[in-house]
Parts: sequence; C-alpha cells; structure tokens
Amino acid sequence: MFERVKAFFPSSAKDSGSLNLLVVVGIIVVANLIVSQFFARIDLTAENRYSLSEVSLTTADSLNYPMSVKVYMEGDFPPNIRQFQDALKATLAELQQYSHGYLDYEFINPTGNKDILAEFQKRGIAPVPVMVRKNAAETARLDMYPVATVRQRDREVYIDLLKGCAKPNGEIDFQQAESDIEYKAVAAIRSILREDPVFVGVLGGHGERQPAEMPEFITELQNAGKNIYTFDMQKQPGKSISPSLEVLLIVQPTERFSERDKYELDQYLMRGGCIFFVLNQEEVNLDLYEKRSTLTNLRDLNLDDLFMQYGFKVNYDLVQDLSCESVEFFQDGANGGGFTSQKWIFSPMVLQMPNHAVCRNTDAVLLRYPSSIDTFAMKGLYRGVFLQTSPYSRTVSGKQFIDVAEYLAAPPPQAMFRQGGRITGLMTEGRFSSLFTGRAVPMDSAARTPAEAVFLPNSTSVRPARMAVISDGEFPLGKLFRGKRRLLPYDNKTLLLNTVDYLAGDQTLTAIRSKEVVERRLDRDKVVRHATLIRVVNIALPLVLIAAFGVVRFWLRKRRNERLRSE
Repeated sequence: MFERVKAFFPSSAKDSGSLNLLVVVGIIVVANLIVSQFFARIDLTAENRYSLSEVSLTTADSLNYPMSVKVYMEGDFPPNIRQFQDALKATLAELQQYSHGYLDYEFINPTGNKDILAEFQKRGIAPVPVMVRKNAAETARLDMYPVATVRQRDREVYIDLLKGCAKPNGEIDFQQAESDIEYKAVAAIRSILREDPVFVGVLGGHGERQPAEMPEFITELQNAGKNIYTFDMQKQPGKSISPSLEVLLIVQPTERFSERDKYELDQYLMRGGCIFFVLNQEEVNLDLYEKRSTLTNLRDLNLDDLFMQYGFKVNYDLVQDLSCESVEFFQDGANGGGFTSQKWIFSPMVLQMPNHAVCRNTDAVLLRYPSSIDTFAMKGLYRGVFLQTSPYSRTVSGKQFIDVAEYLAAPPPQAMFRQGGRITGLMTEGRFSSLFTGRAVPMDSAARTPAEAVFLPNSTSVRPARMAVISDGEFPLGKLFRGKRRLLPYDNKTLLLNTVDYLAGDQTLTAIRSKEVVERRLDRDKVVRHATLIRVVNIALPLVLIAAFGVVRFWLRKRRNERLRSE
C-alpha cells in the first residue's frame, strides 16, 4: 500500500520516510476513532473487583432521562485517598458507558466555594481533616468532603461516601469504602428511579409513638419514596390490616394488646405482611436532667405468646454494657453544681456490627435501656441477629431502682460484666405458623364482628413474611439532652432505614452489598529475607535488559548493512 501512495508523490528518500510516518499515524488515529465507539474490559481479579454486577448494569441501562453525579472529592490527597478517587471514577465511568449517555459525572473541589460550603453546613456535613506531606519536614492540612450528589430533574440524593467505613479507633477504612462505591452509587440511582409507591404503616391504639414524635426517621422514609399511613386499632376495632402495607411499624407501645388485636397482627403476617417491632419490656422514667432516680415498671403488653410463636422472646430485663456512651449529669456542688460527663452503663454503644444486610453502612448505634432477646428454634423460620451488645455486658431482671448518684459513686464491679453479648436486634423470616390455629376468632366489646379476611394457618408462600424487633423503644427517637429531644444519635437512622428496606423486600442490591475488595499485601518476612535480591532485580535487571537490547539491535543493524553492501 505504501508503494501505491508513494507513486502519486514522487520525492526523495527523506520525503518518502515522512510520508510513511504520516500514513502510519493516520491509520492509528482512524483505528482509535473506531475502537473508541466500543467499550470492553476483562476483569481477571478473583473477587471481580472491576466488574459491575448485573443489577448495576440493568440500572444504568434503564436510564431514559439525564442524570448528573457530582463528587466533591477533587484535590491532591495522599495515595490511599487517590486510589479511592480512581476507583470512584472508574465505577462512574463504567456506569456512564452503560447509560447510553444519560449519566454524567464531575469531580468538584468545594474548597473556597462559599455556596457549596454553606449548603454543606446547612445539611450538617462536616469536613474530614487530611494531613498531606508537602516535603520531608512540612505537612499541611486539607479539608476533605467525602460527599456526592445524584440528581435527576427535581430529585436529589446525597451520598456519604465514607459512611460505614470507620474503624473502632476512628480511622477510615478506605478498602471498605472502595468496596461500597458501587452499592452506594447504584442504591442512590435506584432510589431516584423508583416509581412504585411503598406503603409503610405506623400502628396506633396502644400508646405507640406516632410520626410527629419521630420526625427525623419519618422524614427520611418519605425522602426515600415511602408513603406513611397511620392505622389506629382502637379507632378501627376488628378491622383487618391491609396487605398493601408492606411494612407495619410498632414503636414503643405502652398499653395492653387485646386478643383480637393480636389476631389481626398475626393474620397480617400470615398474608405476607412485615412487622417491625421497636419496644422494650421495662419502662424507665429517667431523663438524667430533672429526674435522677426512678423505679422501673414492667410492661404488660400481652405479646409474649405471640413472640414465642414466632421464635423469640423480649425479656423483662435491662442490659448493662461497659461499652457505653458518656452522658451528661448534673451534680450538686459548693458553688451550685454543674454538669459532668460520665459513662452510663444503661446506654450501650454497639460498635461492632454483626454480618447482616441491614447493618451495611452502619458504624455505631446507641441503645437506651434495652431489653435482651432470647431465641427459640422454630421449624421453617430463619433468624439473623443484627444488633448485639459487647462481650462485656450483663442483664438485671425485674423491677429496678435506679439512682444516678449511687451508680456513679459505686459502679458494679467490672468482673460482673463478662457474661457475653446480649441480642438486642433480631430479624425473623420464613414460613410463620399462626398463634390462633384451632382457636375461634377472638371477639370482645370493641370488636364484636367476625374477621373480614379468611383465616390463614400459615404465612403465604407468594409474598414472604418477615419480622424485625429492636428491644429499645427509644431507638428511633432523638437523643435527650438536658430534657430536650435532639437529633437521632450516631447511625440509628441508617439502621432503621436499612431494616425497613429489607422488610419491604428490596433485595436487588444483595449482590452488590456482598462485594469486597481484597487488599493483597506483601509478605513482610519474605521482603526482609530477600531484600538484596529484590534490589538487584529492580535496579540491575532493567539496565541489563536495556544493554542487551542495544547489543542485539546493533548486531542486527550491522548484519543488515553488510548484506546491503554485498548486494
């Protein structure tokens, strides 16, 4: 081909060489333009580190309207953070490829941008300080905002890129953060795309907490596309709970459930409903601010036989844990007294989350006066623990007189706390059996009519039934500070939202949740033992290869020149 091209452009040997070069460059450019229209990548890692799951590919392919992703992590950060940035860019680039051009992303440095920083401050997003080494003797601090936003039309979702990636010592596990990139990005995209409404019911009629009493949790449910519906069993006695409610929340009931109420709950579960109990069996009227001593009361909710039918029991006790939160107390003094912060063993901190799907992206949660949960083997039911106190826990059963001053002055010996962790969060799912099999439909003065729905002795196989229980009625409520409710503490909100999603059957992201990035470190002992060989290979071998290449090239040129002279 080169000869044909040169035939049209007779020139010197020098010009001929330039023409050949231009033709080669042209071919390379055209080939790159053609290849750039296609996307392919081969992932040879054992854990498929660089491959998107089928759920992610389907989600990106389903986009039919422009969506933008803004990542506020642009900057010159240390190597471990740059590696995380690169992984984030690679994931977004691959999602963009499969979105047919509907997904766009950009990295932004928020430093110095007053509008962005003001919005972060409004949303309570604080910077993460990062120390960067400028030279051998000088370091500088940079503020990092590990935040991304996903926006389509008028809907926007914020992503905390490092949520759930904190180690017990407070450091950030960037390996875990890299594992979570795909899950967080795709979960945010799917939350915006979801159009089918999810109905979450909040039960009333037994002194339960209502939406107005837990606004932060309810608002987050609504932001996630959930429709909130209140159902008061006292105002609608004997009425069946609609199976269109995908999740039924029962938060901190204080009054007794009638047999008919239990029947309706039981049959809602048999029809494939999902119930989320948040309760404990002891009432503790103590706010540590105005009231500093109390006698606890045992709650008679009449739910024990129902729980035991489903394979668990919420005990009439209180869990104490040495891994607990420091709370503020008022102590009298010569000058009128003041506030002091002390560890309070009735407020366990769960720092090590169990390996359960609802614990994803959860670092730590706070419990306040929780009860322990016992489990029983039941055929057809599967249980998963998603909350458990530390091994340095114990329980105190029955009514308790709690005096703040006494507990602070003479705390229980630490040797009494080596009783192992206590279950405080449990997920039960599978084929439930009704408590009312072989019994007549209960009727009382409030519910005089037969049940509306046909009795089912077992849960339906068409729609799987699930039940979750957290043995702390305060869990979805704001933290008390000097007698006033504040925001939800730590990651309580994240765990609540994850639990509702799990109960609602959003299992499409399970494959992404299980994805892990394995960091393959060098064997330190082998490195030390073979240090000299490693240095020789890394320094001398490249030089030897270059010299060998030069010798072979010189020999080939010499041989070619001799052949040309002989011709």
